[in-house]
Amino acid sequence: MTEFFLAGVDPEPLALILQIFAVLVGASVGSFLNVCIYRIPIEGLGVSSPSGSFCPGCKKPLRWFENIPVLAWLGLKGRCSGCKMRISFRYPFVEGLTALFFLWAMLRIGGEPFFADPLGESGAMILGSWIWISLVIVVCGIDFDHRIIPDGLSVSTTALMLLLAPWNSLLPGTATIDTSQGLFWGAALIGGALFGIVFQRFVPSWSGQRRTLSESYLAYVVGALSSYFAAGYIFGSLDLNELLAYRSVESLLGAAAGAGLIWGIGLIGSWVFRKPAMGFGDVKWMGMLGATIGVLPVVISFFLACILGSMIGVYLRIKKGQAYIPFGPFLSGGAILWILARPELADLWHWYMGLLSR
Repeated sequence: MTEFFLAGVDPEPLALILQIFAVLVGASVGSFLNVCIYRIPIEGLGVSSPSGSFCPGCKKPLRWFENIPVLAWLGLKGRCSGCKMRISFRYPFVEGLTALFFLWAMLRIGGEPFFADPLGESGAMILGSWIWISLVIVVCGIDFDHRIIPDGLSVSTTALMLLLAPWNSLLPGTATIDTSQGLFWGAALIGGALFGIVFQRFVPSWSGQRRTLSESYLAYVVGALSSYFAAGYIFGSLDLNELLAYRSVESLLGAAAGAGLIWGIGLIGSWVFRKPAMGFGDVKWMGMLGATIGVLPVVISFFLACILGSMIGVYLRIKKGQAYIPFGPFLSGGAILWILARPELADLWHWYMGLLSR
């Protein structure tokens, strides 16, 4: 058990307090995520405008006690207090799921180190995992409701994960970027600018229009990082093994592997079925997941997604009659399982292999 800076504190009650804290924060954040899922895809609505939650049917503003996560839905028996319109079960489900994942992340990373040093590595990992999980839940909810994954969420998060890769302990390797090499940074600036400008100028958007700067910043980030490491390999003393030890390189390769895997499968599927088999939003989203967890983990998470998709997809097809089932939530589920349930997955794998060897 981790030593604490507070003398005489019993770690058992403290661990319970931290777990309750994670659940309460998760449920409250989940309530906000419901707002994001509902409002982000709708033109004219903003996350903070209009302020306050309201019934989608009668537009009645919700009172404070009608916003209590999970309990409010149960107390109202799943209906609006004004127009009696049925409130989707998705609302308490998202709140409960967020609470569960926040608690799971706290247990996996360790709440006691977080309490001892909230601004240290453990605190940063817990906070970062909570923010990342929240984003994933929003994207999954939007994909389920509207069959889209907004570029503003997937592309921007990919760029952010690439920039934060040196501090992302989910990625293998310990090396960080060397800030003392001016030549490498010059190559990064020039390469990033050239790659971004070429992409912005010659790669049109899906509507055939020239891309704006906000639609092209991922290209600038990829160009800058690629040029930095290319200069380090060509003009520096880095060999290939040293280069691959950098978390930023692993993040770049993970993004390429994730996006390339889904794109390739979608391309093969379109040839076989004579129609689009995979949305390009899934390609960009898998790139984000790969930038977060790396090359091998993103491939494993894809196979986990296939298992989840086959089980849940069959149920939705038979019970709900859904002909099209979005794959983005299952991709996200595979990545979350890899991050939070890796020891359990390893035990399950060894148990399965043991059955085959009998």
